[in-house]
Amino acid sequence: MSKKLILKSFGYTLIELAVVIVVLGVMALFVIPRLGEMGEANLKRSARHLTGMIRFLRDDAQAKKQIYRLNFDIQNNRYWADVLTITSDRTAEFKRLQSALANEAGLSGRTTFREVRAGSHPDEPYILFTPDGWVEKTSIHLRDGDERDFTLLVNPLTGTTELREGYVEER
Repeated sequence: MSKKLILKSFGYTLIELAVVIVVLGVMALFVIPRLGEMGEANLKRSARHLTGMIRFLRDDAQAKKQIYRLNFDIQNNRYWADVLTITSDRTAEFKRLQSALANEAGLSGRTTFREVRAGSHPDEPYILFTPDGWVEKTSIHLRDGDERDFTLLVNPLTGTTELREGYVEER
């Protein structure tokens, strides 16, 4: 009885390598454009958080009959809430609001504040909330990680916000 020796090849053919390269190329076509959208996702996350903070402060000011202020640190991309309090010598001053829902926060990812324009004090970056439910008309200009501008507009009567693409000047 004769034994046959079978030799097996352990390499890849040129066709197999070409198929793998084509598959990787097609995957890259779909994945790489999505990487740019991460900046927009961070921007939308930041806008949602700001919207929630504005809605909370408006509702809380109305419910507790207090005056609140949402402050912005433009250079460090941070924001926080203050409440107007009466001190022992019967003067009023804003103090940091102690609340689980209104802690100091920052913008997500590479999102930055470009500018905040509010009410009668466009050079001072804060929004005022009064006990009657009024919110200062405000334009919050944001920039995402891809250098695209967006504007978050705050409605003074309802406290609702609207995110628009581009640098929008409200009249």
